[in-house]
Amino acid sequence: MNIKDAKEEIRRTLRAYTAPEGYRIPRVRQRPILLIGPPGIGKTAIVEQVAEECQAGFVSYTMTHHTRQSAIGLPFLKEKDYEGKHFSITEYTMSEIIASIYQYMEDSGHKTGILFIDEINCVSETLTPVMLQFLQNKTFGNHPVPEGWLIVAAGNPPEYNQSVREFDIVTMDRVKYMEIEAELSVWQDYARRANIHPAVSSYLALHPEHFYCMESNADGKHFVTARGWEDLSCILYSYESLKEPVTELLFGEYLRKEAIARSFSLYYRWYEKEKKDPRLADFLTGKLTDPSLKESLSNAPLEERFAAASLIASFLKNRFESWSEKKEELLKYRELFSDWHRQESGLSDFLKKRLESLVIRRKNALISIPDALWEQKLLEGLEDFALSLPQETQEENVRSFYAEKRAAFQKTEETLAESVRLACSLLEPDNFADPPYLYLITELSKNPLSASFLGSHLVEAYLNASSGLLVSDREAALKKAVRELSPNSL
Repeated sequence: MNIKDAKEEIRRTLRAYTAPEGYRIPRVRQRPILLIGPPGIGKTAIVEQVAEECQAGFVSYTMTHHTRQSAIGLPFLKEKDYEGKHFSITEYTMSEIIASIYQYMEDSGHKTGILFIDEINCVSETLTPVMLQFLQNKTFGNHPVPEGWLIVAAGNPPEYNQSVREFDIVTMDRVKYMEIEAELSVWQDYARRANIHPAVSSYLALHPEHFYCMESNADGKHFVTARGWEDLSCILYSYESLKEPVTELLFGEYLRKEAIARSFSLYYRWYEKEKKDPRLADFLTGKLTDPSLKESLSNAPLEERFAAASLIASFLKNRFESWSEKKEELLKYRELFSDWHRQESGLSDFLKKRLESLVIRRKNALISIPDALWEQKLLEGLEDFALSLPQETQEENVRSFYAEKRAAFQKTEETLAESVRLACSLLEPDNFADPPYLYLITELSKNPLSASFLGSHLVEAYLNASSGLLVSDREAALKKAVRELSPNSL
């Protein structure tokens, strides 16, 4: 199972366990979920995402940081009488973990949620029976996990952690077991949404075999994980924005296999080289018509052409984001002017009331802070425009204002379509299965904004490239072509 399928199954399980009466699975049949998979593939992240997307609570504990006492509670003596005889018996205070759920419910108002227990199979010998009891009975000590809370536990397979303790069949027969594997195609979908550094995403398209690696030999442990790639992406963005030098040592700090770190270092130098070449941006904006750029790229090594494809995809991604923002702005103008047209008031008075309404919506959390700030900026900008208009010509001037905005937006669309055409022509190969070209077409097809634009705007060069293959076919061809054309350096 890949991480995407696991996330969807957790979402379904949460819904089934917290459904209204008549649809809900009986509590006795509500098995805890046990996620087993290699480190760094996003097990914790998907559980948090499910809780957030389902508007459920989320409480997380890493069991390697806990003792038996914090898990089941502290013992205390209680006096009891049985059959006329007096006894002192041992009871336990509420577990810290269970207490934290009740506290979370009180603080947040969430009555349902997910209790996430990480590294559940790496606990000490004294804590192992407690974990078995927890998975079998959904209790810590004498106190059950509150109703409406889904238990999700995660651990690593034994080959990744020497302290792993395997669960017995009795326990395994009481959990919903999910074995997760690292899968690059799923991570690439995530990488597009998370804005992973283009050098990282394009390198992994060129070297998919380097996405995840876990080895042990006489020299020690050597590993590369999805978490490592994402963290490397973050530090690259930061260093580049701060103008800090990116040295070869940086890659080895995140990619803990020397051969892969060295390979990515070489690729990143190609990426830097292409990034510093002003001809690429000039060509895509139509400022450069000299065919020498295409000739030099067609004769360049595979890694350099892939780096260029990555930069082109990144350039177009920024343009599509700008196009989307301008589209939303134009739609907002149209909505505002339509509302104003239906009211018998001056434009200034109308905008003043909209700003007052915005304050109320923001105060009552009916609009997000970024959307509120964006709308406030737009309204305040229109206020200055409205004050400059004579009352008797307001409607005519508003129509002219909107027409200018619409004309500017149409020009943006024409320019963007031309940039896509130029990008496709720059990398267009004699052989359709050329990996850099396939990478660019795949990125254009999979990015939601570019797919939306290209679905409603005819760009013949893109249509010619994409008409022959579905996205899945292009990905398969890309992987096959990379294996044939790119030598394995490890």
